[in-house]
Amino acid sequence: MKNKTVILVILILACFLNPVPLKSQLLNQQEKEKISNSPFLKSKIRFDGSSLELLVLHPEIVLANPDSFWSSDSAYKRVKQWHKNVSFPVPMEKWNKWMQDLKVVPADEREKNAQLVAARTMIPKEKEFNERAVPYLCSFLPKGCPEINTTIYFTTAIVASGFQMGNSIIIYGANADKDNMFIHELFHQGFDQYNHMKFCRSHKDSLMYQIYNSIQNEGMATYVGYNALKEFPHIRTDMIKDDYVMFESIEEVKSLLYSMNNLLKKAFLLPEKELRDSLWQLGSIDRAYYVVGCFMAKTIDEKLGREALVETISNGSQSFLDSYNSLVDEKLLVHDLYKHNKD
Repeated sequence: MKNKTVILVILILACFLNPVPLKSQLLNQQEKEKISNSPFLKSKIRFDGSSLELLVLHPEIVLANPDSFWSSDSAYKRVKQWHKNVSFPVPMEKWNKWMQDLKVVPADEREKNAQLVAARTMIPKEKEFNERAVPYLCSFLPKGCPEINTTIYFTTAIVASGFQMGNSIIIYGANADKDNMFIHELFHQGFDQYNHMKFCRSHKDSLMYQIYNSIQNEGMATYVGYNALKEFPHIRTDMIKDDYVMFESIEEVKSLLYSMNNLLKKAFLLPEKELRDSLWQLGSIDRAYYVVGCFMAKTIDEKLGREALVETISNGSQSFLDSYNSLVDEKLLVHDLYKHNKD
């Protein structure tokens, strides 16, 4: 009886210390063993469709007091903050038009809304998604990366297709079943959690750090998503610019790299606002951060190995830049502002 009790205690402790089963098919046994003690494996990802449900099924309630909705809804509070963070005013006229479109749908037809159907298809898969996504993400993060406790909110009538903020991710309803997109945003959560712990205090006001951190963060998130396509194949189909298609074209990579290098070479000559606006356009809108950064991550991963790639997170964005530049010929170099600043 005593032996049975000891065995039971051991089993309970094993479940507590490693709560997420390592079910990702993207990892081999050796890779699973490497991450088996990572605190990140205790991460929990939750799906929340309450905002989408209210907007689609009861638009009259929302329109009766929009200010209250924007201030109290869990998803929309973050949407409002996102608009502030990116200095993009909320398009209220457009939003009201979207809401009126939802309102005119007969009540008995609203359950058929495609976005609602997509979310309701995805939400029951929460446990399965955790079991596959958490260990896969863990394999691209440093061993000491803390766990994340993230809620993915599905909503609608927003301009963003998806974004992450703090311990939350907001997903536009049409992308509610696009699990590959979740992988991208969740990697940001782990990356930011570790970066916040190690670097943010010392580099908070450094524009150079922000530039190369964006290239590494968006580039690695794109690469992690790209590598996950076999297990998480559902990608956005509404993208004007498809990051993966551009990444697979070396000519697209070179074109964006050329444009980015030209901008970086002028970085110390431009007024800060003009530089920030240009970086936003080229890096985020034209996708240079995502595509060039993804190419950099792929180059490091293939030539130096996964551990070396993950180590660049531990060592910071300058390490990511230096590692990549050490592996390519002159035509593919990313301009190094750190080096230029010393000169």
